Amino acid sequence: MRKFMYTAITLLTLSVVFGAIFGWIEFRDRMVDGFVAAYVPPPVGVEANPALEEQWDITLAAVGTVKAVNGVDITTEANGLIKEIYFASGQEVEEGDVLIQLDDDVEQANLKSFKAQYRLAKINYDRDSRLMRSNAISRTDFDKVEAQLADMKAQMERTEAIIAQKKIKAPFSGRLGIRQVNVGEYIKSGDDIVTLQALDELLIEFSVPEYQTPKLYVGQKLRFTVTAFGQRVFEATVTSINAKVDETTRNIQVQGNFENETGAILPGMFANVSVVLEQQQSVVTVPQTSVSYSLYGDSVFVVSEQDLNLKTPDTTIKVFGLEIDLSKIHKIDIPPERGLAVSRRYVKLGERQGSRVAIVEGVEPGELVVTAGQLKLNNGTRVEVIEQAP
Repeated sequence: MRKFMYTAITLLTLSVVFGAIFGWIEFRDRMVDGFVAAYVPPPVGVEANPALEEQWDITLAAVGTVKAVNGVDITTEANGLIKEIYFASGQEVEEGDVLIQLDDDVEQANLKSFKAQYRLAKINYDRDSRLMRSNAISRTDFDKVEAQLADMKAQMERTEAIIAQKKIKAPFSGRLGIRQVNVGEYIKSGDDIVTLQALDELLIEFSVPEYQTPKLYVGQKLRFTVTAFGQRVFEATVTSINAKVDETTRNIQVQGNFENETGAILPGMFANVSVVLEQQQSVVTVPQTSVSYSLYGDSVFVVSEQDLNLKTPDTTIKVFGLEIDLSKIHKIDIPPERGLAVSRRYVKLGERQGSRVAIVEGVEPGELVVTAGQLKLNNGTRVEVIEQAP
């Protein structure tokens, strides 16, 4: 009998313990499900700026290259050993300055010899001229002396020309690049010595499609940027348009001119060019960072106050027949009926200037567009603007 009572008490105790455990698990799960069902996600923080109505010039975009009006890689016409170098890399030089002196000792010696022979030939010519006038010599002998004089003069001038070629001079004023040769080095005709670029006035060359040709004219304004100076805009003027269209690309080459007052822009730089077609047209613009690009089209997120249509959470749950109000256990936010949310708008883009892009279609002036935080957004996402430009 006593053994039966011990067994009954043990079973009852175990039933109470396990009942309490399973009851707690059930209560916990119901509480978690209730809190999850009552959870309303907070608004997403974004940065936004209003779309602006601005006066922009209508432009034609192209890519080009900066070139010097006068620019050349200096080479040598004559072979020889470098005897002297009279410049330093990066030096400013004037037209006619001597840059390189090649060894011309042999040519100088030959010149002295030819000058002596020329003087002798001149003496013989003068003497035979007098004899010829008195018919003391034949015409054949005089012609030989005259030809010898001309040959000595040509030999002397040829040697002087070779000597001049071995003194390499700057063909125009400008800035030298990095020298490619050293004293004592033997160079051959056509070897590069140093580049020389006149930087006070530069050209910008670019090509545009042939159908744009009627819109181009000499004197037309250009604007361009180079990577080295970020968004800084430089201005130039169209100075020439090619006389033919490239048969391969069907593009026509255009050349502009601009004053490089600071000398900061260098030949060879890549340039983004805008040819001004029409001036001052009203356009709607937004920051370029506000545009999302995808295969489906370009789009922006527009912020506006709208009905949120958020489900009001049920804060009451039942556990073992008892109703429990979760709002009395933990604070539960009741979502507002209206608030700020985003709508995705697909847009048609126009020209770009600096950090802004024109919107041809899809956004009205004054509408607030998201400029940072787009990756966290979907159509209808509730947002909070944490930064807005004035």
